[in-house]
Amino acid sequence: MTTTWNHLSTDTLLDYWLHDSDAATTDAVDEHLIACAACGESLDELIALGDGVRSAFREGMVSGVATEAFVQRLAAQGLRVREYRLAHNGSVNCNVAPDDQLLVAHLALPLHGIERLSALTQFSTEPGVLHEMPDIPFDPQAAGVLYIAPLARVRALPAHTMQLTLLAEEPAGRREVARYTFHHRPWQPTG
Repeated sequence: MTTTWNHLSTDTLLDYWLHDSDAATTDAVDEHLIACAACGESLDELIALGDGVRSAFREGMVSGVATEAFVQRLAAQGLRVREYRLAHNGSVNCNVAPDDQLLVAHLALPLHGIERLSALTQFSTEPGVLHEMPDIPFDPQAAGVLYIAPLARVRALPAHTMQLTLLAEEPAGRREVARYTFHHRPWQPTG
């Protein structure tokens, strides 16, 4: 257990909250939290932040990169997941149904030898504006990454095209490793 000025570190609180600490550390943190209101407040803030992040994902307010296990866990919790699978440098015609709660793109990509990866997105509705996600998490043994789109934003947009570019961050600079194109059309009910 790491403390700073007799307070628990953020790492210690996170390990405790995520149940990643051993039994002895958990007991020590429990005792500390009983006696230290400041650390209790810090833990409450971390929990609220986690709840806010989960809520933002569930409400489709943010984009990000996730693991297959994360998406499967959300689907098992009952979230309706709209999924698209794109080949390396592929494109797809896509839409979002009114009852979809999560929009996921499985992006095939050779990751061998890549140590750091960033993503850039650009929407045809905002020419010249790039949205960057630096240092996205990925498993170098996987065959790609999973991109979670900002569902609420996508749902509100008219027909548009989005390009997502993945860049390897290397000592010599950035190198494009893949580019995916999404041709989005608003939902049209059938029948």
